[in-house]
Amino acid sequence: MHLEGEDIRQAMEELLYEARVDLVFAGHVHAYERFTRIFDNKTDSCGPLYVTIGDGGNREGLTLKFKKPPSPLSLYQEPSFGHGRLRIVNETHAHWSWHRSNDTDTFVADGVLD
Repeated sequence: MHLEGEDIRQAMEELLYEARVDLVFAGHVHAYERFTRIFDNKTDSCGPLYVTIGDGGNREGLTLKFKKPPSPLSLYQEPSFGHGRLRIVNETHAHWSWHRSNDTDTFVADGVLD
């Protein structure tokens, strides 16, 4: 079965919310985007934080087009190759950082402590 976008949201969102999932990583789109905590297409402090990290590289190239204007739920968008790092701080907090592959230093292009 192949589901996309709204179909996946309708099939999975309530399960993730009820299970109190804090963070969802997804790929496929060849770019990086981080969203706020969401439930039912609205900001919700109890909903999962979503990160699309499909920018590791591929022969098709990057996805260069984002929705204009960006959704208010989208906090960061970047059409660059990169990688992420998830550091577990303690039982209740983790730090996520995203780094562009073409940066010459260890610059954190995006990050969140939750």
